Amino acid sequence: MKKSVRASLPVISTLAAIATVAPDIAQAAAPPPSSRPNVVIFITDDESWLERSAYGWSNLPTPHFDRVARKGALFTRCYTSAPSCAPSRASLLTGRNFWELEQGAFIQAWLPKKFPLLPDLLADAGYHTGYTGKGWGPGIPPPGVSKRDYRNPAGKACNNIKRPKEERSPGMSDFDYAANFEAFLKKRPAGTPFYFWVGCVEPHHPIDPNNHKHLETRHGIKPDDIKMPGFQTDKPESRRERAGIWHELCRADDDLGRILDTLEQSGELDNTIIIVTGDNGTAIPLSKASPYDWGVHEPLAIMWPARMKAARRVDDFVNFADFAPTILEAAGVPVPESMSGRSILPLLLSEKSGRIDSTRSFTVTGLEWHGQMPPYNSAARAIRDERYQYIINYGIRPPSATPPNRGAPTSLKPGETWEELYDCEADPWQQTNLAASPAHAETKARLKKQMRDYQLKTRDPRATGNMEIFNQTRALVETRKKNNYKDAHAP
Repeated sequence: MKKSVRASLPVISTLAAIATVAPDIAQAAAPPPSSRPNVVIFITDDESWLERSAYGWSNLPTPHFDRVARKGALFTRCYTSAPSCAPSRASLLTGRNFWELEQGAFIQAWLPKKFPLLPDLLADAGYHTGYTGKGWGPGIPPPGVSKRDYRNPAGKACNNIKRPKEERSPGMSDFDYAANFEAFLKKRPAGTPFYFWVGCVEPHHPIDPNNHKHLETRHGIKPDDIKMPGFQTDKPESRRERAGIWHELCRADDDLGRILDTLEQSGELDNTIIIVTGDNGTAIPLSKASPYDWGVHEPLAIMWPARMKAARRVDDFVNFADFAPTILEAAGVPVPESMSGRSILPLLLSEKSGRIDSTRSFTVTGLEWHGQMPPYNSAARAIRDERYQYIINYGIRPPSATPPNRGAPTSLKPGETWEELYDCEADPWQQTNLAASPAHAETKARLKKQMRDYQLKTRDPRATGNMEIFNQTRALVETRKKNNYKDAHAP
């Protein structure tokens, strides 16, 4: 392994060094109605885990994310269900793996009404609920629902307040997330707990080409100072693009700071569960919309001052499908049987750090579609444990989304697949595909079986063979793309 790659390995150093602990888990007790926690989900659009300075790799200052991690817990193994915004957000809202959501497994389709949604369940239990910015999407209303009657699955929109003109910036949202949150709180009935989703559009493309200049002016960070993932081509234009993304991340972190200030000033901070994460990987090649670690590995910091011990690091695997059951359990609301995610409330309430629950030793992620047109198909599933990632590909990805020299075939017969295996400890940037290595055959077989068992348990169509809905939905979204997504309703 090259020395430069080893030197790029992340070092989690912002929090105090914490030893791995035995799987001793605190019991999660349902709170009485009078003390039910508030919930704020702060989710960015296109951000891989190492972009935040709390993880010790990035030199971008993100003080407000770091504050949440310092006052609560920094999670080192949070994974989205899919590296694509709509299915990722659908997983979070439903507590299910993306492949369990029928048409909801695809970007630019719809989320079926049959699946219970976190905001609705909380509203039915007496919570004041809403969202600002980007909710679920992009997509269309389900069949039988008109655009006029349609409500985003993220809840009731609170987007009436825009930023002052002097604070607006090309490529970034004009919505004033923090001001809309303040307005939402003012409408809350006295004594009512609240749930609010802050959906930052940032750091999504298109990126203002002048952003790299703004980053240097504000933080003194030049494109040459930017940390570059080892799998990305190091060119001046790539550095400028990443600097532009980092500038938007700074704005998102500033907005998080304003949200925290509002909670503190209103006296609600202590009893609010604050979850800060991103929906999928950074929008650079081999990250967003890819099965690789930088596509699905997300930042996650959670604080709940009234109940959580501060300055903890949690190394257990957490998936987006786990968030909804966690929030419902904390709120004392029954978790629907339809939710396949597992509550991480015991991890939040534990005083331990490191590995806490020995059963959280892996996670499964994947993708069905993110705009690829025939003959290309990025459908894949991946399993990640503490050291390895195994990927099974059901199609041929576009050349820009397939690393060179990884053994990708140029064509596949119907039903054929191709595999990848990476030692993420020795090869953190996933540059050497070990799937054909005899020395790693046992590891590949173990992970392949472990993933297939989980796929069958959760009735993944890729494992059961019941592909009718997926095939129909793929045809629909491909047609929608050909029409520039001008159709606004489901067939």
